[in-house]
Amino acid sequence: MFMRLRRLFLATFFASLVCGGLPATSWAQTTSAEKAPPGAQDPKQPNTRVAGGYGNWTLLCGKEEDPNTEGDAQAAEEERCSLVLPLIEKKTQKLIFRVILVYGPKGRLVLRVDGPTGVALQRGVQFATDSGKVYGLPFQTCLPMGCKALYLVTDEMRQDLSKSTKATIVVYALNGKQIQTVAEIKGLPLGLEALDKKRTALVEKKN
Repeated sequence: MFMRLRRLFLATFFASLVCGGLPATSWAQTTSAEKAPPGAQDPKQPNTRVAGGYGNWTLLCGKEEDPNTEGDAQAAEEERCSLVLPLIEKKTQKLIFRVILVYGPKGRLVLRVDGPTGVALQRGVQFATDSGKVYGLPFQTCLPMGCKALYLVTDEMRQDLSKSTKATIVVYALNGKQIQTVAEIKGLPLGLEALDKKRTALVEKKN
């Protein structure tokens, strides 16, 4: 079952979230012990590999085409990495939420939450840490497959995330009902350190 869960979120990493509607409240998380060792590759995504596991986070790296590098074959083939934490509904085994930390094109760390459709877009996503701070992530894109919310991570927020072991994610259904889940985010400091090293290596390669 664990291998099936790993294949599920690996296969959907570079695609939009594949699910519709909101389930009830039962969630599951994969941990680093349930993931393939660093260097493993998903046969369905040959350009995506697991570069490491840090607590409940997976460092995924892959060659993703960048629309800003059209005509530059070398830049378009650069490997980009993200820290990914999937939340899977236990009963249906569907990927419902996916929390991602990735560096954006301007070198800013971005927190991204992928979620289902059927939510009140104007209310966005509420992301709360152990400290009690609540960050509001506005939805940026919604397609039939799912919605994406983004937030530029400040140094203060990064410290807050690194000190926390859990995060509460809240979205609202169209009828106003609050849907909440708690994600265990242990392992994040080491994961961010690994992500930083990958980014530094990419910058040095460019220069």
